[in-house]
Amino acid sequence: MRRITHVAYTWLIIGLGAWGLARLFSFLDLDYGGHFLVFIVLGVAAEWLAVNFPHGQLSGGFALVLATFILFDASAAAWTGALATLISQGFLPRGNPLRTVFFNAAQHVLAVMAGNYVFLRVAGAAGNRLTVELAVGLLAFSGAYFLVNHLLVSLYVAPRRSLYPMLSWWDALRWDGFTCLFSIPIGLLMAFLYREAGLSGVVLLFLPVLVVQFVLRLYVHMELTNRELLALYHVARGLSQRLDVQEILDLVLKETRRVVSYHSGVIYLWSEQKGYFEARAAAGPFREKLCKSVVFSGEGFTGWVVENGEPEIIHDAREDPRVRQEPGLFQVLRSLMVIPLLADTRTVGVLVIGDKRPFAFNENHLHTISVICGQAAVAIANTILMKRLEESANTDGLTGIYNHRYFTHRLGAEYRRTRDAGLPLALIMLDVDNFKLINDRFGHVAGDAVLVELAGLLRDAVGEAGVVCRYGGEEFAVLLPGCDAARAGALAGELRRLVREHHFAVEGMPRQVRISLGVAACPRDAVDVNTLVQRADQALYGAKKAGKDRVVLYEQLAELPR
Repeated sequence: MRRITHVAYTWLIIGLGAWGLARLFSFLDLDYGGHFLVFIVLGVAAEWLAVNFPHGQLSGGFALVLATFILFDASAAAWTGALATLISQGFLPRGNPLRTVFFNAAQHVLAVMAGNYVFLRVAGAAGNRLTVELAVGLLAFSGAYFLVNHLLVSLYVAPRRSLYPMLSWWDALRWDGFTCLFSIPIGLLMAFLYREAGLSGVVLLFLPVLVVQFVLRLYVHMELTNRELLALYHVARGLSQRLDVQEILDLVLKETRRVVSYHSGVIYLWSEQKGYFEARAAAGPFREKLCKSVVFSGEGFTGWVVENGEPEIIHDAREDPRVRQEPGLFQVLRSLMVIPLLADTRTVGVLVIGDKRPFAFNENHLHTISVICGQAAVAIANTILMKRLEESANTDGLTGIYNHRYFTHRLGAEYRRTRDAGLPLALIMLDVDNFKLINDRFGHVAGDAVLVELAGLLRDAVGEAGVVCRYGGEEFAVLLPGCDAARAGALAGELRRLVREHHFAVEGMPRQVRISLGVAACPRDAVDVNTLVQRADQALYGAKKAGKDRVVLYEQLAELPR
């Protein structure tokens, strides 16, 4: 709905601008056509050197608008400015969408018409002599022009305003205010010199305007560079505080947008299990589709960058032969940057960002974002290493499931959580019956194979309902948060049945294994974790004593024969 509203608004302004030009055409004095052409050329030069940023652009072209308005009328100011905009942004290769070019020309026409309306209400027929009424009228014209200009442009860029946190509307007003401060007096002087020295005086006076505009461009770029450095600082500080890979990826996409505006972006990370780079974070309108995409090393342009290890810029995907036939983002976006995430010469991932405008990125952007990606790559590699070390410390080396250390930690955490939430907590302790005979008769290798296969069977059967751990030796523990003793007993019976029916693929030994299980639960059977373990262990001992290959709940111990 927002997109439809924005498109409707854009074409409404374009239509009103076209109507305004048609209405003003009859007022043009075409005897001054050659003079108008000079003003158009100067306007093209001003627009060509304009400072582009996400909230619009900065240009000294208003000096020409004001001078044309004073010397001729609103029709000349509207037509010369509109043609200068169309030529500089539309016909010359600036990379602006055609809709944006038409909008910029149209909003200029409407701003001139609004300024002219206010001027006539304030100054009336003040004549060409410099009077107080004329001066006030020209100031009113300038104020109305800038007000309408900012209003129309702000509504046009509003849908993407939140995408550029590095720049605020205060920045746009501040910089545009500066252009206004020197454009108004320059415009007045140009009108004066035109009457005294003709077009040559206008051209000579406008050259300093282009110089000031060039200096303003340098200033704006310098300020943006400082903000890029600030973004790097935020990235470094943010990465030092994060140990979660997803948080790191989201931070990179967020801070990258502080450096350069982009339409869509995605970060791929290497997956050891899958053998390719999978999308782990994405931003922009294509987020859902990007999250389903993958990259294979050496395949396609992105895969080539991954394999090569060097960042690349695509200035125009329609013209670059490397990606002209490439599917995906390369078909819908014009400018792209592909930057590998390198940690110790190893590619852990790759960042791809793109924009619909051609030539949206430059070497400075590439350098800054490469630094961000380098910091992120090291943080990701360290985070993955820490996670692997933690998993290694918490994982049983033989069976691959959680070990006794992790069980103790998780039991305490789940006990506190379920107690505070008023939920039960059940524990199943199980043991392989006659396991010593298996080791003695078939060897420890066969015994280890049984434990590995049993651990996998238990883990798959319990799934997300609980946590399976190797408690020690041939004994296992199943922690069941939110489960009472009755439900835990039913699950224990199901586990016993699955083990009885499972044929263990261990060569040289009987294919059937039996287990005994003991069940206890909080708060019915125990009021703390130590007691819970003791009660479940006692129930397991009761199952062994009662003949093995059975399930015993702690509450049933009193019913067992002594």
